[in-house]
Amino acid sequence: MQKLTYINLHNEQMVLSVAPFVLEKITGLGMADIDYETLRGAYQQGDTAAGFRRASRAVTATFALYAISRADLYAKRQSLLGILSPDRAMKGSERARIIYENDFGRWVTYAVPEGGLEPAKRIQDIQPGLKVTFHCESPYWYAMAEEEVEFSYGGGGFTLPFSFPISFGTRDYSKEALNSGHVDAPVQIWIACKGEIPRLVNRCTGKSLALSSAVPDGYTLYVNTDPARLEATLTDSNGVVTGAFGRLSLDTPMADFVLRPGLNTLVYEAGGAGAQSIIRVRWQAAFEGV
Repeated sequence: MQKLTYINLHNEQMVLSVAPFVLEKITGLGMADIDYETLRGAYQQGDTAAGFRRASRAVTATFALYAISRADLYAKRQSLLGILSPDRAMKGSERARIIYENDFGRWVTYAVPEGGLEPAKRIQDIQPGLKVTFHCESPYWYAMAEEEVEFSYGGGGFTLPFSFPISFGTRDYSKEALNSGHVDAPVQIWIACKGEIPRLVNRCTGKSLALSSAVPDGYTLYVNTDPARLEATLTDSNGVVTGAFGRLSLDTPMADFVLRPGLNTLVYEAGGAGAQSIIRVRWQAAFEGV
């Protein structure tokens, strides 16, 4: 079983699977094309790969349109053309998306139509061989749902005077995060600060994200390490948002703080303060192909 669903920004859908839109063939599911940067010495045989860049992805679906009459066929085709209009596929940074499904699972990626549905032939009230191509800015397919871990203060401790038994409370400031994808996953981080100098460390990669000074109690730090959507902001207790790029430590470039494939150990350090912050880390597993 294979199924491709296109969802535009108006939440209108084109579902290619069984009648009336029977999916015949789909391409562009594997690994995206890779462009290698190479170096070659004066007398070198062959070359040396110095780096690489993944190209964007093109997904092409071929399907047959089944109708109950000729008028119904033309009406269905015109409806699809409206759903596929680029005006409904992109607005600012927003994008439409496609969801691919087979017997193993479901995956999603952002996509905009490149054109298609040019009629070829018609057999009574059936039109086979219709094609539509989607331009996918990302080379990856993504898990349908984001994953998240949360660090939180686990108790109220004790106050004087006290009596036995004593409840000290716990600080669960170490978490394991599983990236089930094929490649490094950027993260979104929210830290509800309590007056400390926040610092988040990935023990498995050796990379860290930190601020250079303490954040007042009641402020929330937000960081997005996706290279396409880099963001760092502070929101005060009144909801006023200010940029935080200038307050980030220079120890690790933001885009380098990722979850490697597999298990990652994340540790939150409070700069020596007895912090009671709540930290959320969210990511979406990415796959080379499906």
